[in-house]
Amino acid sequence: MSTTGNAATAGVGSRWAVTSVATVLSTVALELAVMSGGALVATSRVLNGAPHRLALSFLAATYVVWVVAMRVNLVANWHLLEATGTSTNVFSKAVYDIVRTRSGSRRAMRAASMAGYLLTEAAKEAPYYAGAFGTAVVSDSFDATDAVIFLGGANLGAALYEYGVARLMGTYLARRSRRLACRESPAPATEHAYASFEADWVPKAYLAAYYQFVEADERATIAYFVDALRHTEPHQPVLVFGVGPTLHHVFLAATVASEIHLAEFLPANLVEVERWLAGEDDAHDWRPFVAYTLQCEGVTSPTAEQIRAREELTRSKVTKLLIGDARRSNPLGGLGDAPYHTVISGYCADSATGDKATWEGYLRRIAGLVRPGGLFVTAALRNATGYAVGCARCRDRRCP
Repeated sequence: MSTTGNAATAGVGSRWAVTSVATVLSTVALELAVMSGGALVATSRVLNGAPHRLALSFLAATYVVWVVAMRVNLVANWHLLEATGTSTNVFSKAVYDIVRTRSGSRRAMRAASMAGYLLTEAAKEAPYYAGAFGTAVVSDSFDATDAVIFLGGANLGAALYEYGVARLMGTYLARRSRRLACRESPAPATEHAYASFEADWVPKAYLAAYYQFVEADERATIAYFVDALRHTEPHQPVLVFGVGPTLHHVFLAATVASEIHLAEFLPANLVEVERWLAGEDDAHDWRPFVAYTLQCEGVTSPTAEQIRAREELTRSKVTKLLIGDARRSNPLGGLGDAPYHTVISGYCADSATGDKATWEGYLRRIAGLVRPGGLFVTAALRNATGYAVGCARCRDRRCP
């Protein structure tokens, strides 16, 4: 066997080893959480003497909590599988690997991984039902109502476990992205100094740090932008100002715009955009963002074909890449088609300065690219003074 083959086999083996250990540890943690939750509620006497109907209502409510927490964990487990090939559930990884080998469909892999995880987690709770109701049958001091109350507490413990594991996976993936980005974007020479946007900015490091999957803030932003564009006049040019090296706010404009113009201050960012537009193999993968955009538009489970179609539609609609500078009285320098009916600018003016008066000036000039009666769609950071890209800490972001 070749050295490459040995390395690949070792990589697969290590992923299975990590998954196996994680499965054992997570199972133990779940058992502790479930037992603790059930015992705590059962002995707290909060529902002591409650009628059976009230106990059943309590149990039903805890199922809702458990389902919500489970959904968060299913998504986190999917992101972990996509990013690392590992999971906290052996069965979830097994069915994921089988579907990946046989079909390669991202939609099918996601469904398989979630189904495997859900079935396993549900099976783990079966013994508690048998134990609780078995005890109720043979014990005079523990009846069916007590069993229902115990199971409600167990569900709350399981929900806390599912949510906690999801948060741990999210934290791990965020730190992993930072470590990967550090390889491309070293820290400034002066400790704790801010990096220079023009001298130290590495588009690939920024994409690796923040755009491996759709995080909670972007989910809210994209959903808001999709809803806002339902109110725009269709078949008109759309400007995305301060696009950076990203396209996650562009896909949502493809169906309403006659053409899309992208404006950005830093040429290196536009080069990164051009690489995706040209379909280069190592361009950033925006498919998770395309899929979520389609979901916001009403497509429950986007297929690979639907995602690919939106990507191609977007490529066909982007007709201009412009240098944008909000410091100028005309941020596009007379090169765009301003005024536009629709302008999108997410996290641009607020990320460019910490001075409120300067921010107001930037935002006024960007909004000035909208014609009277048009639509300006924006989103801003709250209570942020900086952010990390790789090992560098940035004070500004994309467009000064």
